[in-house]
Amino acid sequence: MSKSGFGSSDSISASGGASGGSDQQSERGAVPAVKTQRPRVRIQDIVPCNVNQLLSSTVLDTVFKVRGITVSQVSIVGIIRGAEKASNHICYKIDDMTAKPIEARQWFGREKVKQLTPLSVGLYVKVFGILKCPAGTKSLEVLKIYVLEDMNEFTVHILESVNAHMMLDKARGDATVQSVPVSASEVDDAGDNDESRRNFIRDEVLRLIQECPRLEGRSIHEIHAQLCHLGIQAIKEVIDYLTLEGHIYPTVDREHFKSAD
Repeated sequence: MSKSGFGSSDSISASGGASGGSDQQSERGAVPAVKTQRPRVRIQDIVPCNVNQLLSSTVLDTVFKVRGITVSQVSIVGIIRGAEKASNHICYKIDDMTAKPIEARQWFGREKVKQLTPLSVGLYVKVFGILKCPAGTKSLEVLKIYVLEDMNEFTVHILESVNAHMMLDKARGDATVQSVPVSASEVDDAGDNDESRRNFIRDEVLRLIQECPRLEGRSIHEIHAQLCHLGIQAIKEVIDYLTLEGHIYPTVDREHFKSAD
């Protein structure tokens, strides 16, 4: 997303900004024995939003869209209206006055959460998180949260939100005109001028993996069946790229992949 002119300053690492991701998995459900170790996720495509956009977003098979734009990792700025500590997480209610407050859960291990004190109600904070919809209620899984030191950050966030969604909307419109099938040879021969085409193919492969609800994820051959105009080698190259970037990870073998979102 940094190539689009926003998000680079907000890029964070799951190892630095995330709140106990491994603890979260162990507390919320056992990981299948066949699953290989999940690589650390690099959060790069963080879309600044307001709470109303998140609560009014549409969701289909865990894919969220705001005005037709797919979003997952987002940032919001607002005031803490509530803060409650549970056995393995802290639940904040964040209000930016665009809609009712949204719940933002920061997960920890059971022992660690006992030692923590939630941020105070009334503080203005910036939250980086992943949009979720458990039990039909949209909420945020907190990757990072910090108190604003300068209220100008609130204004900057509003401007970033408007700019980001305008740019994403334009990019979505540009992508719709790319309806001509792309051959494997075209992908292999693509130069710097074809970066947008490569990004489009990567987005398509990532979308197919994200839409798969199975624990083992989607296989390379299933992806090839959906994108039959691409060769297996071209798809494997895209898979390697998405794996290195932390967007996906292998599951039962090197042929099946699951989304890291």
